[in-house]
Amino acid sequence: MKTLVVYYSRTGNTTMIAETISESLDCDIEEIVDKEKRGGIIGYLKSGYEASRNKLSIIEDPKHDLSKYDLLIVGTPVWAGKMSVPIRTYLHQNMEKIPLLACFCTAGGSGIEGTIKNIGEYTNTTPIESFGLTSSDIKSGSYKAVIEKFVQDLG
Repeated sequence: MKTLVVYYSRTGNTTMIAETISESLDCDIEEIVDKEKRGGIIGYLKSGYEASRNKLSIIEDPKHDLSKYDLLIVGTPVWAGKMSVPIRTYLHQNMEKIPLLACFCTAGGSGIEGTIKNIGEYTNTTPIESFGLTSSDIKSGSYKAVIEKFVQDLG
């Protein structure tokens, strides 16, 4: 199954998880590059506000053509209990090309289940597999077992 991992990361946590999944599956990976500046406390507050309002952003054109893949794995940080604005934008722009879908999210604390539900509702697709990790899961290293199970469950 030809697989693409697509992710957005503001702080680097989602990047690390996406790269680990891509390496485990030996598949293509694509970072969504947002043209908005989202650093610092102002970027954090603006990002949460925009996510809560279901806003879209301006992103760089993706390098990979999603229509060439059998499985899309989407990775996003949790922003105000929802997917990040750049990921929402990517999905919006590629809605008609979405193949089988799996997803993961990273969170400072809560909002993981709601974010996974948000992705499914937005794409009108039930993810075949999903998981979420908190910052403490990532710091402790316990994320490795979660990713291992995710990869195994994808078959």
